[in-house]
Amino acid sequence: MKQYSFSFNPDVLEDFKKTLPVNKSKKMLKNYLLKEYELPESLDELLKVVSNPAIQPYWMTEEEINKIDRLIKQAQIKGYTLNRSSIMRDVMKKLLIKYRDTPMQKSEQYRQRFKVPAGSKNRLSQLIKEGELTYELSSFIMDGYVPSNDFTSMRNQEQEDINFKSDIEVFEKLDEISSEYGFKKGGRAKIFRDALVQFEALLQSNPPKKAALKQELKYILDEYKNVEDVPVIQEEIRKYLKE
Repeated sequence: MKQYSFSFNPDVLEDFKKTLPVNKSKKMLKNYLLKEYELPESLDELLKVVSNPAIQPYWMTEEEINKIDRLIKQAQIKGYTLNRSSIMRDVMKKLLIKYRDTPMQKSEQYRQRFKVPAGSKNRLSQLIKEGELTYELSSFIMDGYVPSNDFTSMRNQEQEDINFKSDIEVFEKLDEISSEYGFKKGGRAKIFRDALVQFEALLQSNPPKKAALKQELKYILDEYKNVEDVPVIQEEIRKYLKE
């Protein structure tokens, strides 16, 4: 799997996260992309530019990204130039429409405080926006996490607390894995820490916060070019970087 960042309409993205359960939303999006989604007859709607987009990273398989690229080629044959984000925006929009008509039952929420190595929260804050951590980590636990078999003890380590609230199914998944490894006490916490370490490593390979800032910078520069000459913008950027 490889991480890709897509730009979405902020309101639609927020609606998506509220409408579909955290523990299922990403898998549902990917299944819909692979098994149900096709380009609409009219592609004009997909060409609309999103103002102040929200950037959302997704870990995608080669099969998923190939499906998106095939759809882009189909659009090119019809004379339309689309990008991966425009496809994913339409996928999300269509999936939302589908489940607004048949709303899903909300999952029960659960909260637990876990002991993690000191510095974990600060490192994560450099990699992912605070409001995205629970959603992304929950999705990783449900769909991407594979136990490492190296469950390091927290004894003699500096610790800090992380307060984790998510769908009850996410905690049940932690307990299920804990039982498979025969942990009788503290198993959930051990599995959570292992998942957190792996999650941080994945973020380090392609930080979504950096991708989001890069996309936001591109949007700002595109807007700036509409009102200012490029050489002036370049000089402003050079001055800023020297400060």
